[in-house]
Amino acid sequence: MGYEYDVFLSYTRRGGGDVWVKEHFYRALKEWLGNEMDKDPDIFVDWNQETGVAWPTNLERALLRSKVMVAVFSPPYFRSPWCRAEWESMLHRHEKLGYGSADHPRQLVLPVRYADGRHYPPEAQATQQADFTAWNKPLAYEVYSRSASYEHFLTAVQQLAKEVAERIEYAPPWDPQWRVVRPALDPASLPPGPLPRL
Repeated sequence: MGYEYDVFLSYTRRGGGDVWVKEHFYRALKEWLGNEMDKDPDIFVDWNQETGVAWPTNLERALLRSKVMVAVFSPPYFRSPWCRAEWESMLHRHEKLGYGSADHPRQLVLPVRYADGRHYPPEAQATQQADFTAWNKPLAYEVYSRSASYEHFLTAVQQLAKEVAERIEYAPPWDPQWRVVRPALDPASLPPGPLPRL
């Protein structure tokens, strides 16, 4: 037992963030993070789960066995009970480790601001975020990658990848006592369609 992933990528499927994460952010982060590490990075993303897997259990396992989390913040992210559970699970780990304190200010969550910021919970607003709002275009890769601003987006991802690699390198030893916060779900609040993520 121990770590299986370097990064758990946490994002919501609402507000255009899912297209942006899949078409642009994940692809660029994986490439640039690979340039900052001595091996190819292992990044958990929910769309790579095998058919037939028990998805809530698999997401929990991946979260518990990831060294750091890159969380793509937006107002819909914090309205999602599943995204909040992912984020709060890592905050629980911080508390256990004494992270986020004056003695240990670094954290295991690297937040990326996809949109807004004014409608985040206070504890998220108080956290330094990599601001990607200038490049939050949920367009197809073939379209957006040819735009003039894409080079600036890649530069921002490159800088973030350096920080992510550093956090991975100094991740604490894995602890089987870490736990996952499960979302409190009201069945009436669940959207129609595919099951939500953890």
